[in-house]
Amino acid sequence: MLDLPRNLTLPVRGPFLRYAVTLALFLTGLGLRAATNGFFPPGFPFLTFFPVVIGTTFLTGRGPGFLCGLLSGLAAWYWFIPPYDQFKIDSQVATALGFFAFVVIVDVLLIDGLMKRQRQLMESEARLAQMADHQSLLFKELQHRVANNLASVASMLRLKRRQIQRDPASALDVIDRADERIELMGRIHRQLYDPLVREMPVADQIRRAVDQARQVASADHVPCDVHVEGVTLDTGRLMTLVLLITETLTNSFKHAFESQPDPQVTVALAPLPNGRYRLVVSDNGCGLPQAEAPVPGLGTAVIRGFVAQLGGTLHVDGTAGVKTVVDFPAV
Repeated sequence: MLDLPRNLTLPVRGPFLRYAVTLALFLTGLGLRAATNGFFPPGFPFLTFFPVVIGTTFLTGRGPGFLCGLLSGLAAWYWFIPPYDQFKIDSQVATALGFFAFVVIVDVLLIDGLMKRQRQLMESEARLAQMADHQSLLFKELQHRVANNLASVASMLRLKRRQIQRDPASALDVIDRADERIELMGRIHRQLYDPLVREMPVADQIRRAVDQARQVASADHVPCDVHVEGVTLDTGRLMTLVLLITETLTNSFKHAFESQPDPQVTVALAPLPNGRYRLVVSDNGCGLPQAEAPVPGLGTAVIRGFVAQLGGTLHVDGTAGVKTVVDFPAV
């Protein structure tokens, strides 16, 4: 919720200044009443105090308005209600003071209520403006991300086409894998741009994406531990990171556990001291034929593309299972 100050519409702010202005206005009303005392017939002791109380409430708020009303009532009682220069009470004085108190309370509460309503309207207007700006930014970001994702899909299909040209017999399997990747990309896109979950912590977003990757790859039997701490990312970079994680997991689900009775995958994301983040995706599968580099293929090309989008570096260790390490800047 937008946090705006309570005294947003008050021209006079700060406790000391507000009560100093209140005292000054009261003394002004008192001076005017004393200066014009000879011009009024008996029965008008509060005449100059009413506008002072109203002006004080508008300028300084409810509390100072009540204080001004109290001082005005006491001053009128002492100096302008007979017997003068004393606080004597009888039925007529009590009636006059009660009437003055009633009018002051009604005026102050009415003005304060109107000002509260004005503040609420201004807060609502500010929130609506903020939401409009956010929606506009989100729409531009969404357009940019859709264009990038379509470009990624086009690149992936070109790679698939070359693979089919080299081995026509693998066409159905290649198309099925391409379909899985596109479906997963669509799911993640809907997840990250869903207004209901956009405010989710990064850890929860990644866990949801990991679960979706397991579902798409029919790998619900593979446990996935996710460890994320101290990470904040904008939606665009989070989208690229999540797609990188799911692509890496997809490779593990497809190739790592053919002979592994107890498969296990771990995803860890944590900040580094130099303003960068480190992503580690590891499995306990069969590893890679080459210890120093991943097996060339579409999955590797896609992963490298996402790492490049993040401006990061990639290192893969395939000696004991496969461990993929990506260091990338936070922004």
